[in-house]
Amino acid sequence: MFETICSTIPVDTSLPTRVGKLNILSRVLDGTLYDNLPYQFHEERNGAGEYVPLRLRRPSVRYGLCRVVVEDSVALLFSAGHFPALDAADQDLVRYLQDVIAESRLNEVMINAAIRGSIGSVAILFRVLRGRVFFSVLESLYLTPVWSSEEPDTLAQVTEKYKVSGVDLAAQGYDDIDVGTVYWFQRVWDAEAETWYLPWAINDPLGRPVKDELRSVVHGLGFVPVVWIRNLPGGDGIDGACTFRSAIDTNIEIDYQLSQAGRGLKYSSDPTLLGSGPIDLIELI
Repeated sequence: MFETICSTIPVDTSLPTRVGKLNILSRVLDGTLYDNLPYQFHEERNGAGEYVPLRLRRPSVRYGLCRVVVEDSVALLFSAGHFPALDAADQDLVRYLQDVIAESRLNEVMINAAIRGSIGSVAILFRVLRGRVFFSVLESLYLTPVWSSEEPDTLAQVTEKYKVSGVDLAAQGYDDIDVGTVYWFQRVWDAEAETWYLPWAINDPLGRPVKDELRSVVHGLGFVPVVWIRNLPGGDGIDGACTFRSAIDTNIEIDYQLSQAGRGLKYSSDPTLLGSGPIDLIELI
C-alpha cells in the first residue's frame, strides 16, 4: 500500500534522487502522505459511476503513529528534564554559554531539529548578527553537503537549491521577476562566506547562477557555519536511517482500518432509504 501511495506523488527528476525519498518521509511525518490521492474516503463512485478502490481514497482517520514515535523519542533527548547540562572548569564560560542557550532558545531549536531530522538528516545554521547568536534549523531536503577531502568529518561547503515561484520571489523584494514563471533559487555556505545567487528561470536554456552582491555576506569564520546531523546508523553518506520507516506500513493499515470501521458505523447509524411506496410481489415460476 505504501508503494501505491508513493506512486501518486510526483518526482522532480531535475533534483537529486534523495529529494524524492526525503519528501515522502516528510509527508509521513507531517501527516500529508495521502494528500495526492484523488478521492475522499466516502467517495465510492467517481463522476462516471465507476467504483473507486480504497487505494485511491484518502483515509478519513489519520492516527499519526510515526509522529508519536518521533515525539516520544525526542522527549527523551531535549525536554526540560533531559536537556544536556553544561560543565567546565571555567565557571564564567559556563555562565556565558548558559546565556547563549537561553537567548537563542537552543532547547526549542534542538527539539525542532530532532523531529525534522528523523527522516534521515537535518542541518543547523549558526549566525552572529549584531552581537547576538542565532541558530536556525534547515531541512536537509534541498541541501547538498560537500566534505573536506583532507578531513572527511568536516564540511567544506553546503549548497541549497530548489524551485520557487515568481510570486514568492516578488513578495521577497526581488526585481525583474515574472510572477508567472518558476525560478531556481540557490545559496552556498563555505568557510568564508554565505553566497546568494540571483534567481534564474528554470525554462531558460542560458540561465546560470549569478552572484547576488546585495544579499551575499562574508562571515570570515574559517569554517562552514552549518552543522550537518545524520540521524541513525545506516542510510548513505549524506542521510542516516529514518527513525520511523518500519512503522509506516503499520500506520497506513491503522488509518484505513479505522476509516473503514468509522464508515461502517456511520452507515449503520444513518441508513440510506433506497425506495418507498407499495411493493408488488412477483411470483417466480
